[in-house]
Amino acid sequence: MRAFGRSWIVALTALLPAFALPAHGQEIDCDEKDLEVGSVRFVGNRTFPSDILADRIVVTSSSLYRRIFKIFGTRRCLPSNGLAPDVANLKQFYENNGFYDTSVDTVVTHRAPTRVDVVFRINEGPPIRLDSLRIVGLDSVADTAAVLKNLELEVGGRFGRDLMNNDADTIINRLRNVGYPRADRFTAYHVNRPMHRAAVDIQIVTGPLTYFGGIGVSSFDANNGPPKIDSAVVVGLLGLHTGQKYSDRALADGQRNLYNLGTYRHVGIAIDTNFAHGDSIADVKVDLREDLLHQFDQEEGWATLDCFRTNAQYTDKNFLDRAQRFELTGRLSKIGFGDPTDFASTRNLCRRHVLEKDTASSVVNYYLGATLRRPTLFGTHWVPSYSAYTERRGEYQAYLRTTYVGGEAAVNRDLGRRVPFRAAYTMEYGRTVAQPAVLCAVFTLCNTVDQDDAQKTRRLAVGSGSLQWLRTDDAAEPTTGYNIAGELRGSSPTLLSDSRLSFIKGTVDASWYTTLTRGTVFVVRARGGMVSLGNFVPPQERLFAGGANSVRGFPQNELGPIVYLYTRRDTTQFRVDTTVVNGDSSVTAVVNSNARAPKADRKSPAGGNSLIVMNAELRIRDPFFPELFEYVPFIDAGQVWTRQPGSQRLNLSRIAVTPGIGLRVFTAVGAIQGNVGYNGAQPRAGPLYFAQPVSSSGQAPLICVTAPGETPVPVGFKNGVYEHPTCPATFIPAQGSSFFSKLTLTLSVGTSF
Repeated sequence: MRAFGRSWIVALTALLPAFALPAHGQEIDCDEKDLEVGSVRFVGNRTFPSDILADRIVVTSSSLYRRIFKIFGTRRCLPSNGLAPDVANLKQFYENNGFYDTSVDTVVTHRAPTRVDVVFRINEGPPIRLDSLRIVGLDSVADTAAVLKNLELEVGGRFGRDLMNNDADTIINRLRNVGYPRADRFTAYHVNRPMHRAAVDIQIVTGPLTYFGGIGVSSFDANNGPPKIDSAVVVGLLGLHTGQKYSDRALADGQRNLYNLGTYRHVGIAIDTNFAHGDSIADVKVDLREDLLHQFDQEEGWATLDCFRTNAQYTDKNFLDRAQRFELTGRLSKIGFGDPTDFASTRNLCRRHVLEKDTASSVVNYYLGATLRRPTLFGTHWVPSYSAYTERRGEYQAYLRTTYVGGEAAVNRDLGRRVPFRAAYTMEYGRTVAQPAVLCAVFTLCNTVDQDDAQKTRRLAVGSGSLQWLRTDDAAEPTTGYNIAGELRGSSPTLLSDSRLSFIKGTVDASWYTTLTRGTVFVVRARGGMVSLGNFVPPQERLFAGGANSVRGFPQNELGPIVYLYTRRDTTQFRVDTTVVNGDSSVTAVVNSNARAPKADRKSPAGGNSLIVMNAELRIRDPFFPELFEYVPFIDAGQVWTRQPGSQRLNLSRIAVTPGIGLRVFTAVGAIQGNVGYNGAQPRAGPLYFAQPVSSSGQAPLICVTAPGETPVPVGFKNGVYEHPTCPATFIPAQGSSFFSKLTLTLSVGTSF
């Protein structure tokens, strides 16, 4: 606990400059003799929070950094015309929301000769209550109840002009989505101030019920010449048709459909207000400007686990003149470290001491694929895509997956506003290679025959469905709102998968964002997952945690079950025994009682079938360079479990908690975030194997290493085949006791989540 406390003192000291944040969006200029504002408070406001009221006034306190250190930071002063305008603004705001008797007083307290604190004392008084609400003019509307549901005004509730106008606008917007483009409204109200009562009349003029008429398309290519995409194709992609009931939302959806193609730099959709075919027919005018329809993108870079990497993509946005999108993509990583691009000079540039522990980095990873995206499936709102690819990819220190040939058919559709759904079917012919120690410890595949069989090239078919709810104010830099995403994946012989490869896997990921002050965002994220028990689950479908986008106090994938491997030829730390029984031999290795615990040469994350990850962080913009730096103090927690058959409970006491701090730098190529996480927990116990050098017969058995006092586990050798035993998970590697030895450094591009 003492080390934990010291870590927070260090983190908070480093963060102190980050709190130099303005408390309000406006800045008040200061002359030399002006009174600086130390704080602004509201007292007596029961109905509306202080941050809502602060947006209605001009006076603003100096930045926190200025108030603490007196020298640096933004200085703000009392307005030259006093506080009377702010008092009037607050009273008007309250009156607009039904408080006609609100009084606002100000108290200005001198805290220093040149600094004051400002308090607004608010006596809200009783609100005006609504006695009657009359909405007329909707007799011709088919579903009046849907137009009037969930309005803010209700008899007996609070009256306010803002509430009345909001409801009237809501009604008009709903009418314009059910066939009434010329709907208008007129409002009237009467307030009895002594009785604190009000009556409201809202008169609606719907205009005639209107349908879409003809659809005219005016289009030019990128050089203002004739369009490359035929107008008949455009009409088919709009999602609206002649004779359909008028809807503002349908016009907006049609505009979004065309923009989503990526083929247009301008899309304008409107109705012809002349109504040449009568009041009930609205012709649609579509104005388009095409973008360049052929595109080539290429990027090169370096990443901590990818070494040198490159991506290239060619895109034809009007494939076969049907507004179809054809993409040809190539990707290489591990360049300079993986075979056949490994050279001594480049390996040293590729974090050699990190990647040498990873068998997935021993060869170049690649991807080559082609994707055809059709704009619509049989004229519906479903958007299909078809892909064929070959790839090799690895999960750090866990596995290497090679897909010799693979294909995917997928469909996408928005089930609601910002609710995308995706369903896919994937068929791959390939193999996954994992550490023999992982296969033995996790899957009890301990002899070479079983391990070779598990890593054979097999057919893997996966059906999946994913759904998202996107409710943030910005996709790249959210400050308010939430995102929820879920995915369900499964494989079985019913889907034409190999009979040995069957599983069901579900994951859920949710993030919530809220703005605390200007420049400070609080973020909470939770992620959970579970994989079914039973048949052999491919290593790439197991759950992993730890790293820059997960629990940042752990290296990549190292939260959860770990298998340790000792590969050195020096065995002085072990006592290796060989016995012969009936012509068969058995080998055991025991840690010498007078030797220090061996330091594992390699950690192999085993992953698990159950996962929980929780993150909480502040994103604080630098007060002096808000467009360049952001400070990110965080607390992460989580764990990965291997749930056994018959057991449904998870040992929540094993959840690891790691605080830390990150620095995010905004660059021309995107945001880069470095994190320092503190992990004071003892390393997780796991099995330790000694990998003997390959013998003249081509055998390299795994030998289970047991600690002094434990029963040695023999490695059997029979008929030329080694039987590798499952090792007890008791080995705990030595860990340094200093504060710095408990720190983990991670690096990510973009936000952590």
